[in-house]
Amino acid sequence: MDALTAELSGRGLTWREIATDYQIRFKLTPLRSFREAHRYTQAKVVALWNARWPDDMLNERRLRAWESWPGPAGNEPPLSSLERLARLYQCRAGDLVGGDDHGHPGRHDSARHSPMPGVDQPAPTQPSLSPAGVASFLDGLPALAPGGTADPPDRHVPAEARLREQEFGYLVSALTQWADGMKRRDLLGVIAAAAAAASASPLLAHLDESELERLALTARSRSRVDTAAVDHVEAILHHVMRQEDSLGPQAVMETVLAQQSLVRRLLQASAAPGLHRRLMTLFADISRFMGWLHFNAGDFAGADHYYGQALRAAHEADDDLMSSYILAQRSHLATWTGDPRQGVEHALGALMWAQRGGSDILVAYAQDVGARAYAGVLRRERARAQGKDYGRCRTAMAASRTGLAASCADDPGRRLVYFFEPNLLTLTSALCQLDMLNPGQAIADAEEAIAATAERFPRNRAFGHLYLSRAYTQKREIAQACAELVQVARLTGRNRSQRVVTAVTDARVALSPWNRTDAVTGLDEQLRDYGVVIGRSRT
Repeated sequence: MDALTAELSGRGLTWREIATDYQIRFKLTPLRSFREAHRYTQAKVVALWNARWPDDMLNERRLRAWESWPGPAGNEPPLSSLERLARLYQCRAGDLVGGDDHGHPGRHDSARHSPMPGVDQPAPTQPSLSPAGVASFLDGLPALAPGGTADPPDRHVPAEARLREQEFGYLVSALTQWADGMKRRDLLGVIAAAAAAASASPLLAHLDESELERLALTARSRSRVDTAAVDHVEAILHHVMRQEDSLGPQAVMETVLAQQSLVRRLLQASAAPGLHRRLMTLFADISRFMGWLHFNAGDFAGADHYYGQALRAAHEADDDLMSSYILAQRSHLATWTGDPRQGVEHALGALMWAQRGGSDILVAYAQDVGARAYAGVLRRERARAQGKDYGRCRTAMAASRTGLAASCADDPGRRLVYFFEPNLLTLTSALCQLDMLNPGQAIADAEEAIAATAERFPRNRAFGHLYLSRAYTQKREIAQACAELVQVARLTGRNRSQRVVTAVTDARVALSPWNRTDAVTGLDEQLRDYGVVIGRSRT
């Protein structure tokens, strides 16, 4: 099953298509087929559920009964529980129940088919409440046609104002129907996210008037998709990537949402095959970056959704380099969220596509995330796996250094991983040395990485100080460990990454045996001064 999921996912199949294959091949219920397609154990599903909805805890016995339904040993799952499982499995709630399709083909069926292979389209039913579903929901609202079902126009009100009122009334009606039965907290969260997405357009103000006019015409016309328009979108994307390096994910999220929506519309327009392929690669890159933003914002389910969307688009574009880059970042996500074995699998896929694409620097990057994944395996299964994975971790780090040194200025993958420099490798080495319980070498590597990292990468500098804190904690030098955590908190003021804050929480938990010392007491005061609220640790 591991090999089958990897094969089908690599061919660009959706989770729904993979689960359907599992139902037929292994005679599984729909609910179990989605879990097996993701290669989740029942224990992992329970853990994901309880982390997301702690006020309604799930256990394996209840999940097992749901998966056995409609058999005699099963229990029918409630609709609200199916909706939650659908969010975890990235599908519709209706996909998780069996039964025949009693519908009849109609003249509107063709409108429901996706015009873009490899790209998710808005579902006709209620979307999930994850950030990944918000943009799809907004795109799925049908346009309001003038002279529709709205109230008769008042002749004394300007035409523009009348249209605005009609649109407002339609949107309120659509949201009301969609939100029926939802929890108030979830509904407010979705509306806030939608408002943020809607406010994205002013962030395009740095384009000059002619560029804005070209983009507007391109978005409206099926015949205006040209190279210049795509150039403009790529330029904006590269600009916001560098903004995110310095300012964090919240500063650029709205702009990227707007870019993704624009490129989705451009893909629906007719274009030459070469330009369509370039647009598909651009869509993959934007979706990948959305995954990276959600990763750093602490929304790991949203990050995985966007990485999956990006990978399907990259495969549709036959882009080996982009496929490698996406899988490498997906490996980083899996390792960070406690599944390093999945991280190893993604890293190996990234390595294969990088080699096929002929990019030494992407080979080096795949080896870098692979080293992190092997170190994660060490951390999780030290007693059983340390001899085997120590060697693999060291080999991956050495191969990454070799690949980076061999890459040249015109390496085809350099524009993707512009941030991947020797100092980042040294930072990875510090992390791996921590997991191999070599705090002295971890300190040397972290200090070298911090000294070589430019100020425009505050998040990387923060992780350098974080690794120093962990290393000093391993050496039981508590005062120095606390001082390094204060430096991390200071840097979060420049790049507010929830991922960094979570890592600070983990490091602070490791200092719990010394809670009564002056050093730790002073640390807590300084963390509060910097606005770092210690939440729940990943451990």
